[in-house]
Amino acid sequence: MTERKYDRRTVFAHSAAAGAAIAGSLFGISTEIVDARQSTPLPIPSGRMRRVVTGHNAQGKSYIVSDEMADVANLWTTQPDLPLGAAPSGEPRQLSHATGETRFFVATIQPSKDPRPTRENRIGFHRTPGIAYCYMLSGEIVFLVDTQEVKVRAGDLVVERNTLHSWRNEGTIPVAMLITVVNAGA
Repeated sequence: MTERKYDRRTVFAHSAAAGAAIAGSLFGISTEIVDARQSTPLPIPSGRMRRVVTGHNAQGKSYIVSDEMADVANLWTTQPDLPLGAAPSGEPRQLSHATGETRFFVATIQPSKDPRPTRENRIGFHRTPGIAYCYMLSGEIVFLVDTQEVKVRAGDLVVERNTLHSWRNEGTIPVAMLITVVNAGA
């Protein structure tokens, strides 16, 4: 099998197409987006998709609240008084309101070098200042939180709710994600 090389322009083109595809599928506008350079259809989520959601346990440690299939027309909901969405039972309230600041970008995670991020060495652990919707565009990557880790793949969504986390790319090619961050205040 030939290994594909992706430069920034290719990743951006795929990312923009995937973002348009997600928006289109949510509003029933489109069912297929074609990459103009390659004339190959990009995958469009329809029906249900895997959604991984983070939260804080009673000790304040980040963990995976849920890892399940969700309806693409209702992947996650927030409200002004719940800027991170519905909290799991017993989660301490950490944020009170959305600030109105957003960031929409493509993140490319290169293959991890030794030493690789682990829950023990905590390389790359950081906290998103609100909620982040991380849609996996390509590849497979390990998503780490304080208490566990889980592999996510192209087509999966991670709803990262102000928790400490990191990423570990165990493969040999970069992994691309389309991310929207909605900032929230204390």
